[in-house]
Amino acid sequence: MDMMLPLYLQYDSGFGAIADSFKFSADALEENPSAGGLQSHLPISFLYRHSIELYLKSCIVIFHRRFNTAYQYTNSGEAAVLVGNKPKLLKDIHALMPLYTHLKSLIDMNIEFLSTLKDTDWALSPKLDSRVQLIDGTDSSSTFFRYPITKDKPKDKQKSTVQPKDWKSMVENMHNGPKPVKAFLVVDDDYNVIEAFNHDDEKVRSLTNTLRETAQDFSGLHMMMVWKLVERR
Repeated sequence: MDMMLPLYLQYDSGFGAIADSFKFSADALEENPSAGGLQSHLPISFLYRHSIELYLKSCIVIFHRRFNTAYQYTNSGEAAVLVGNKPKLLKDIHALMPLYTHLKSLIDMNIEFLSTLKDTDWALSPKLDSRVQLIDGTDSSSTFFRYPITKDKPKDKQKSTVQPKDWKSMVENMHNGPKPVKAFLVVDDDYNVIEAFNHDDEKVRSLTNTLRETAQDFSGLHMMMVWKLVERR
């Protein structure tokens, strides 16, 4: 019921509702990736990645409001958590690890009460820890999936599904490899190969799968928190 209200009237200021919209959009695009063009993994990954950030922010706001826990790091009372050793407003944080670390501390702080709630599981698994670290290591500023060029040039070269590859090795893979080869060739007037590129989405698909699984985990955690902690209106 709470999430049917205008965003600014919702218990968590609308973070969770928008997180759902980003995740559902990613799910829809992943079911029809051709709608996103040759590099559709980038918008899909961004939508999942942003939903994770918003789910974390929603959970943090819910905990602070439900348990009347002050944000200790600002005099204004605005939502803020520590990033490194410095306080930063929640709305300005895009890295996942500070948000995740703060959420875990809130769960630990209130675990005695949380443990009394039926049909709940507040344990965040080591696998989830590892996935959040991996995602944050890839895109701590929420720019990697949005732009072709960021501050990390070597990493930028890996985001494309099309990569330079030796033409002879691709021919060998065509005959003996375990999967079809998708090649893009630049030739001269005599059809000599000048440049050769291979389309392979295996690596990016693995990261997209990690993002989807993580978004699903936080979607479930958020749903449980709304069910158990958000007061009915």
